[in-house]
This record gives sequence, C-alpha cells and structure tokens, in this order.
Amino acid sequence: MEHSLRYVGVLLVAMVAGGTTLIAASTGCGASGSDDVSVPGDPDANAGSSGLSSSGNSGVDSSFDPDATCAATTVSAKRAPANVLFIVDRSGSMNCNPPPTTTSQDCEQAPVTADPAKPTKWTITREALKSAIGAMPPTNSAGLTYFNVDNDCAVQATPNVPVQPIDAAHVALLGQSLDNITPAGLTPIVGGVTLGYQHLHANTFVGRKFLVLITDGQETCAPLQKADFVAKTVVDAAAVGIRTFVIGAPGSEPSRSFLSQIAFAGQTARVPTCNHNALPADLGDCHFDLTNTGLNLATELNKALEAISKEALSCEYELPAAEAGVVDTGRVNVVYTPTSGAPQTLPQDNSKPCASADGWQYSADQQRIVVCGAACAKLRADEGQLSSVSIQLGCATVVR
Repeated sequence: MEHSLRYVGVLLVAMVAGGTTLIAASTGCGASGSDDVSVPGDPDANAGSSGLSSSGNSGVDSSFDPDATCAATTVSAKRAPANVLFIVDRSGSMNCNPPPTTTSQDCEQAPVTADPAKPTKWTITREALKSAIGAMPPTNSAGLTYFNVDNDCAVQATPNVPVQPIDAAHVALLGQSLDNITPAGLTPIVGGVTLGYQHLHANTFVGRKFLVLITDGQETCAPLQKADFVAKTVVDAAAVGIRTFVIGAPGSEPSRSFLSQIAFAGQTARVPTCNHNALPADLGDCHFDLTNTGLNLATELNKALEAISKEALSCEYELPAAEAGVVDTGRVNVVYTPTSGAPQTLPQDNSKPCASADGWQYSADQQRIVVCGAACAKLRADEGQLSSVSIQLGCATVVR
C-alpha cells in the first residue's frame, strides 16, 4: 500500500490452452450421491422412473417429454473438485488495526499497529483464512502465496504452500505458513496475481481452478500495467478456466474500481449489473468490498470467504462418460430433485453470461456442467441430504 516509484524488471508469462494465449507483463517487484450409473434405459422404464415434472416450477421445461424415442442413462451428478489458490497481501499496511481504531488514511501515513491489544488487519485475515480452509471438503485442494516476498516488490511463481488436497496435514501446513508471516513492504498485485495464474495453468489439476485475491491496498509496484492486466491477463485466465475472486479490505478504497474490474473480468461479479468502470477510481462493487464504514472486518471477511467457498464448491459437475465413450453434448439434461417436491429438468441457458443465466452451460472445455445464476442459487439454498442432482444422457437437451 505504501507508494514506490521502483520498477523491478518485466516478466512475460505465457499461458496457452486450446488456442488461447495469455501473455501478461508484470513487475518482478460435496457430491449429492455416488457416480454409479443408476438407470440404463429403456424409454418406457425411464418414463416411469424419471419423475420429471411439468408443473410450471421455475427452471422446468414443460415441453420435455421423457416418453420420446430416446434411451436415457441417468447418473448421480458428481461435483467437480475445486482447486483454490489464495493470493494474500502481506504489505506493511496489514500491520494496522482496521477502522475505527486506525483509519485507512492514517494507516497510509504510518502503517503500524496503534493498539497492540486489538487485532490487526493481518491477524484478522490470518484467522479467517485458517477457518475457511479448514472447512473445505477433503475432495478439494488449496494453496497459498503472498505478495510481496522480499519486503519490497518481488513476487514468486511457486506458491509458499502448494495447491494440494485438503487433509489434516495440509491444513496444518497452511496454518503454519500464515503464522510465520510478518507484514512488510509494498503491494505488487499485478505481479502476484499473474504468477498465480501461471501456477494454476501450468499444473495439471483435476477439476475447476480459482484464484482468491485478498488485499488492503493499491497496486504500488506496476501502476501503469493495471489496464492491460485486467483487459488481457485476467480475461485470458478466465478463458482457460481460472476464475478470480477479489476481497478488498480497509485501505483498498482508492482501488475499488481496479478490484471491481478484476472480479468482473474474472467472472465472479457479485451481480451482473455491478459497477466496473475504470473511473472514478474509488467506485466499484463487483468484488467483496469490506471497506464501508461501520463494518466489522473479522465478521465480514468470514462472510466473504464463506460465500466464495459456497460458489467455488458447488454448482459445477463433472460430465459423466457415456457407455459408448463419447458424450453427445446435444443429448444431455440436468435433473434436480429438491428436498421437497418432484424432480425438475433444468434447461440449458446460453442466452446470457452464466452469472445472469437461469439454467446450465458447458464449461469452456466441454468437460463440466455449470449450473448458473438463479438456478445455482436455488440448488445452493436447498443443499441438504434429501436434495440431489443427476445428469441424464441420451435425450435431446432441454433448452431455455
């Protein structure tokens, strides 16, 4: 967060996948059931067992006819595992107590702990991360890296803690890393996030990839690269399947527009109509903005991390393999059975971006099914032992 005119080198990072190239300049400164096949299909048998509803429930296409001449196979949907890399600001301003003890303006002038008896922005962030990571299901993976790494502007390609499956030993390792951090130095957001993308893209992780940026400041090492970073690096990371969540702690007020642009380009905008304009610099609400007066940072940070976990760990499912070996993507349906009520066929909805659609879409690589927008919210609200999601192969896709 402290200002510096230093510029330490340029790093070119190339990410290539499926013809998409990501080149950025940066400073050197729970499954609902098993995945066993449950219904091979005879169309008459499936008609009697599918339970598909045409009652007018939201998301149900009443024109879907399970008695049509198709042989359906129904598979319990298996959630795609999530791989989450937390990119965490450890600049000197994290030493400050959050408002109201220390205002962001005062912290900018003197990044010190005014009241040692009260938690600092760093201790609040540290404990919230420990709690969030400890609550992640073991089928998912998490890693951790910091910016900066030299009490100045340096960033690194290898995370401090690698992205690995969540188990007791890995949770302990992540906690130890957080405990060993002493905030100092500047805020190389562009460099840190770019190398985070490189790590997530260069390694073979099974499932989805997410980067979670947590910062209390402004880009102080490569301010002239911010626009290109958003327009090229973040957009192309999303194109190769890496989504970016952003949390702005007190101190990031002057950087709201930049952080909001990152969240919007990273496909995690909190609402589709959020403000992601470049100017004015202190306005933007696509990210988790924890800077508003009167907010309790510890409470709001825990809420933000919980919301991110829910979105990252739900609503995406692996596309099951067909018996013939190749799935006909035009003959796939998603069936949601709520805790109370009849099964519903969620339509495919490609009419809008996923955040504002009401149905499901394929992931960019056609390997996963992503339940979007209002349909995802409905599934998350009904996550319980009695609700389920299944994938049906063999019948023409219901399209909104």
